[in-house]
Amino acid sequence: MKFITVSAFVLSAITAVSAFCCSGPQCADGTGGTPCCATQSCNIFCCACGGHCRGTSKRSVVPDIFQRDVDSAFRLADVGGNGTISLPQYLKYMEVDAQSDKM
Repeated sequence: MKFITVSAFVLSAITAVSAFCCSGPQCADGTGGTPCCATQSCNIFCCACGGHCRGTSKRSVVPDIFQRDVDSAFRLADVGGNGTISLPQYLKYMEVDAQSDKM
């Protein structure tokens, strides 16, 4: 009976902890972890972090329209239609003369 009473007391005394971990060699925003990816300090295990994990805000997500623009530009540069862009194709797309000293 004492065990149950003591266990109930200990369990009721423990406060709920809301902690998250932000670790990884590379953070969601593309930067390297140091080693943690949180915007504020964390414990030694990169948990119980303050702030939020870098790159998890909605502002960091690449908009769909940007992805469509990238795909469209790639198709324009890939005149051969083989899914790759050669250096001459790239230079032509960027309107750079291959013989130019600006390269």
